[in-house]
Amino acid sequence: MIEITDDAPLEEVAAVSSASVEASVQPNTAQPLPSEVTQPVFSNDPIVIIGSGHSGYQLAAALRAQSETVAITVFTADDGALYSKPALSNALVMNKDGDALQSESALEWESRLNIRVYPHTRVEQINRANSTLHTSIGKYAYSRLVLATGASPIEIPIEGDRSWVMSVNDLVDYRRFRAELQDKKRIAILGDGLIGCEFANDLIESGYEVTVIGLGQWPMERLIPQQLGESLQSALADRGVQWALQDSITRIEPRSESSAVLHLNSGKQIEADLVLSAVGLKPNVSLAERAGLEVGRGIKVNQFGQTSDENIYSLGDCVETEQGWQPYIAPINQMIPSVAKSLLGDVAPISLTPTPVIVKTPILPLTIFPVAAEEQGQWYIETQADELTAAFYSPEGAMLGFALLGRKVQSLRGPWLDQLSLKLSVA
Repeated sequence: MIEITDDAPLEEVAAVSSASVEASVQPNTAQPLPSEVTQPVFSNDPIVIIGSGHSGYQLAAALRAQSETVAITVFTADDGALYSKPALSNALVMNKDGDALQSESALEWESRLNIRVYPHTRVEQINRANSTLHTSIGKYAYSRLVLATGASPIEIPIEGDRSWVMSVNDLVDYRRFRAELQDKKRIAILGDGLIGCEFANDLIESGYEVTVIGLGQWPMERLIPQQLGESLQSALADRGVQWALQDSITRIEPRSESSAVLHLNSGKQIEADLVLSAVGLKPNVSLAERAGLEVGRGIKVNQFGQTSDENIYSLGDCVETEQGWQPYIAPINQMIPSVAKSLLGDVAPISLTPTPVIVKTPILPLTIFPVAAEEQGQWYIETQADELTAAFYSPEGAMLGFALLGRKVQSLRGPWLDQLSLKLSVA
């Protein structure tokens, strides 16, 4: 999916698949003060992590690196295989199938880290009163619990036959996607955002016919200004990508065993052999919500990664910090060391530093530092040769975000990030 500097966008950098979980309703508790967690007392029960995605795996590795003896258990609803999630949206052009993307099985990294991994296991209920999990294979106690439940693809309502629609959010999805592509040629991508553009780049460069259908006036409308979006659109169009913007699929009608007609809201009709939905992700918060934890867009955590229950932490693209929802890999990676220390009793506050997102569109390279939706300000765009730079400034003159479109202007990434960091520290 997404990539941040070297990573990504639960749309996305080294990662693994996320578990889907549900839980029971439990009474809410007050958010702990820092003084309340400086001298924790733990039982001998294991630290339990729910989810074997990037955040779940990396946290388990960080815990083991800091303690050779602490008991660690991971529950995951999938097979727990370790793989690089960012590669999902550009693996085709690299000619990598699911086996090539997988680096270790659950059994292999379980043995290497000396932990316990339960694959294909769902957590059905959390009993916070006695620190017990009810799972599909029985009851398990925990001393500290980490919710690394990830995010799931958003599904928009479409009439007709939805069997033509699929999403790619983990390795299992990707294996199925590769299998479906074997006899397909015309691929419609539903979603003109970051992930949709990455898949459009990958598919068109791999020889498929690609049509992108999206609600925006230009690609990645929420992340980059119009001039840059239209330039990216033109670059992909020059390679053969077709665009149906300010539009959406209302109904899918099978035409044959191998193709379907997509009826769009505008009245247009598009023939396709497969529809790849990339309209965004939603944090998996039902476990936390039904357990009585404080939830907003994501699972709310304090500066230590704790939820409103001091013995339950959360990490990954299911999390919402004071800075908002955290779907990208860089902030997740920045949170892991502090959360690991706090889980082991060495309470450490999380420090998030600005990190740009590198969009995987090598046809026309793009780096962005996203601007929060609530920020007030204006984009200032400059042309350098055939490339574009855009900086977003607040009314007070502070740089709040930027976008760099083109190969040569990527050299500005470091200096602009320094300028952004300076403005943030002064603020």
